[in-house]
Amino acid sequence: MTETLRAILQGAVGRMVPGAVVTTLPPDEALAERPAAGLNLFLYATSVDGGWLNGDPDGMRPGESRRPMLPLALRYLVTPYANADSGASAADRLLGVAMAALHDHPELSPADLKSAARFSNLHQQRERVRITHVPLGVEDNSKLWAALQSQYRTSVAYEARVVLIESAQPGRAPLPVVRRGEDGRGLPAAAGAAGWWPALTAITVPVVLPGHDLILTGNGLDAGAPSLRLTHPFLGDRLVSDVRNAGGTEVRAAIPEDLPAGTWSATLLLTTPDGSERSTKALPVSIAPRIVSSLPLSVERDAADAVSIEVMCAPPAHPDQRVELLLGELPVPAEPFGQVTRTLRFRVTGARPGRYALRLRVDGVDSPLLDTDSAEPRFAAATAVVVT
Repeated sequence: MTETLRAILQGAVGRMVPGAVVTTLPPDEALAERPAAGLNLFLYATSVDGGWLNGDPDGMRPGESRRPMLPLALRYLVTPYANADSGASAADRLLGVAMAALHDHPELSPADLKSAARFSNLHQQRERVRITHVPLGVEDNSKLWAALQSQYRTSVAYEARVVLIESAQPGRAPLPVVRRGEDGRGLPAAAGAAGWWPALTAITVPVVLPGHDLILTGNGLDAGAPSLRLTHPFLGDRLVSDVRNAGGTEVRAAIPEDLPAGTWSATLLLTTPDGSERSTKALPVSIAPRIVSSLPLSVERDAADAVSIEVMCAPPAHPDQRVELLLGELPVPAEPFGQVTRTLRFRVTGARPGRYALRLRVDGVDSPLLDTDSAEPRFAAATAVVVT
């Protein structure tokens, strides 16, 4: 967060006052540097955001348990510095430029966060970080600078909220339910009235593999030539033109083989004979990854009772995606990777010998685990890893 704000301020003051530098030091140390002209950005207080304190981590599904994320609100002090050679009003101009720059960035985009701090995954959190001005009265200023034990300088305070830090404690992701009730019929369904305006009501198969058909149902879906727009929060839009109308209540779309796994939003576009276009509301659709490694995997523990697992996947995973390998009930995050890849690596500490069901999770969507050749619902025996 500090690096992102520093980059925004540096870009602004560098254009206004050539040679001005933005530092991130305590105010007394920044003054000791005796800068000709510059800004200092100091994180002077942190607090926990109570509204997010018990929120579920990103990507957690019903029935799973993980420690809540640590939600932080960060308070920064922005202080201008300038010596006599820079002019009497240099510090005031720097402060004005800094305030204008932060006023123009009330909300930080994933691109802002990623470009300034490539070592961090803050850009992957779903909640945007917002920057707001914090009024400081005379008494607050006096107490703050007295605590800093530094000579008073005209400053302004800002708050960055909310910064979510994931827990380092491992979670628990139970295996999915394969049958509900004695006959496995699931929940009862009831008929309802439907309007005539084109609308999507459901996705028949909520989890789809690339290369398979996505079946969407609704009303008035024969109002024009159909196409499908898929939208991902990090990967942008994909237009699927191979869409077949199976009547006014159903369409089938062929999901491209190279479509990245994860949760997408599906919007049906209908082009009428007069050339106008109608779009339905968006429905979430989960594109599942596949483990294409030879299964079952076999790995051996090292002297520290840890194992390294390498998994080949399709479609390839992108660096901005959240990737985990689930060994039985244990989720293991992927080791960092900086480019689109089919090869993912995982390291499990404290591994115990045994055979574990294996799932690959990308952006909250799991790879298939059921045995499709079995008449009875059961897990595929080969989709596993054997730890020795």
